[in-house]
Amino acid sequence: MVVSSPRNWSAYNAALRGHGRLDLFITADELQHWAWCGPRKPGGKLLYSDRVIEICYIVREYFGLGLRQTEGFLQSLLDKLQLGLKAPDYTTLSRRLASIDVTLQPLTDNGHSLVLAVDSTGLSVLNRGEWNRLKHRKADYSFSAKWRKLHIVIDVGSGQILNADYSSATTQDGEKLAHLLDGIEVPIERVCADMAYDTAPCRKILATRGIRQCIPPRTNACLSKNNRNLRSSHWALKERDDALNYIKHNTINGSSYLARASWKRNVGYHVRSLVETAMSRLKAHTGYFLTSRTEQRRRNQAMIKCKLVNLLLTAH
Repeated sequence: MVVSSPRNWSAYNAALRGHGRLDLFITADELQHWAWCGPRKPGGKLLYSDRVIEICYIVREYFGLGLRQTEGFLQSLLDKLQLGLKAPDYTTLSRRLASIDVTLQPLTDNGHSLVLAVDSTGLSVLNRGEWNRLKHRKADYSFSAKWRKLHIVIDVGSGQILNADYSSATTQDGEKLAHLLDGIEVPIERVCADMAYDTAPCRKILATRGIRQCIPPRTNACLSKNNRNLRSSHWALKERDDALNYIKHNTINGSSYLARASWKRNVGYHVRSLVETAMSRLKAHTGYFLTSRTEQRRRNQAMIKCKLVNLLLTAH
């Protein structure tokens, strides 16, 4: 029998109502810093701060608007507030998306170690018109050309996306682990990830930083001492070897399935499912399409999707 955890329905309902507040997206402080205050750049004078461009794209992602509709939405809001501010036009939004630096809000050290979960998801770069051309063989797309990967790492306690990265569909998940953790300066207790991260390089990264490895070994894995390619990495694979020994010596009727499930419960591996929740939330609120046409714009659009998810988690 599955026992559901208690939920504070009053807070839950308040959070959902908060998702519709306009001041969730545009705060008073951001209205005071609407104009560009940085150094002048080649190619003409900048009128709007990078944060304003981010706000426009956050609104666009959440409400599913086009660039022209986003311009009209924000301009009508500014007119109602009678602030004398002008919303960026759609050509400015399109041009500036490639040049802004979208970063997620860094965590402050509260004296507690974090438990992180890591995974990746796919985002489609084909819109409905391209799917139609593909269906009728008017365009030739390889499988890897249809998708891009978004790699994310979350704090399982708050659900916040702490860092993210964007890559091609052919990039292995483990290749991005170092970059995802480099952006987190807060102490980390353990990292939970699936078998795609069961590689010697990933485990070396975690062992070097003293982070516990909640990564199940692959079903065909063997002890590091029995694999000549892994012997030199024995120091980083101790937790993996311990997991393999546990599974091997706790088989029931010759099956290791229950032993593997027991190991996952003992090490707290199942909190990794929360990263799946984060990815589901991202696609539910922002969709699974990347509408931009260049890679840099797509990268920034993917990061803005992550920023929107974090923003919704702070709604009250």
